[in-house]
Amino acid sequence: MSDQNAMLLLEPDPLLRRTVVMTARSIGLAQINEASSVGIASRLLRERAFDGVILALDFGDRKYDQYDLTLLDHIRTGDSASKPDIPIAVMLDHCDAAFFHELRLRNVQRVILKPFRARSLLDTFAQFCGGMEQSGDALAA
Repeated sequence: MSDQNAMLLLEPDPLLRRTVVMTARSIGLAQINEASSVGIASRLLRERAFDGVILALDFGDRKYDQYDLTLLDHIRTGDSASKPDIPIAVMLDHCDAAFFHELRLRNVQRVILKPFRARSLLDTFAQFCGGMEQSGDALAA
């Protein structure tokens, strides 16, 4: 299992987190580390390198114009143990063209709008691992 890609999922919903982590483990997709808060994700990013990250940006009572991009900026500026150019996806309730542009400037590879299925996160991790065809077959089974 140590040769698998290390991924990070920041998601406050424990059911979604566990579903994604357990499914990824059962199909051998990646070693996904889970974080339920920005603080936990920040600590994990300082302690170890990841090959890809999916971040929920809509924590707590934040409104659309108050999305906190600090964690994303820390990764991109090299303030984490990960390479600054690792693939990153974000999960949001909604996104307009101006905010999408801000995310593209930060080299976000995928914007996942809610509601979505857990499969969307698994497909994103598979894309980050470079094994979309292999995991897609396993997920379809």
